[in-house]
Amino acid sequence: MSSNSQDVYDIYFKPEDGYVTMNWKGYATSEQFRQGTEIMLNLLIENRATKVLADVEDMVIIGQDDQQWMETQFLPRAIKFGFKAIALVKPKNYFNKVAVETISYKVDKDKLAINFFDTVEEAKEWLTGA
Repeated sequence: MSSNSQDVYDIYFKPEDGYVTMNWKGYATSEQFRQGTEIMLNLLIENRATKVLADVEDMVIIGQDDQQWMETQFLPRAIKFGFKAIALVKPKNYFNKVAVETISYKVDKDKLAINFFDTVEEAKEWLTGA
């Protein structure tokens, strides 16, 4: 039985924010993870946005294959389309925290600014001031 993707993520763009917001909840299958990140990229492109707020506090694990896909395929493509900054609300899950940090270490910081925050408020503050 597959769960509804909407239960796993909520991804949207609000013009008054000026950035794409992704809220991840619980465990995402590989398909849901990739589908969600593609939705995020499409919203960035459609709205000519460059920044993302990713609340991954309640996300469980990003699998090894998906980490590699994110690093080698998705991020280089997203950066080409103008993706410049992401504010991540730190995952509570230790293994996901390590996964997210591992991906971030491998990103070219001149092309994509990545910052980690404890709260959504801090992340928003950085994005709107960045």
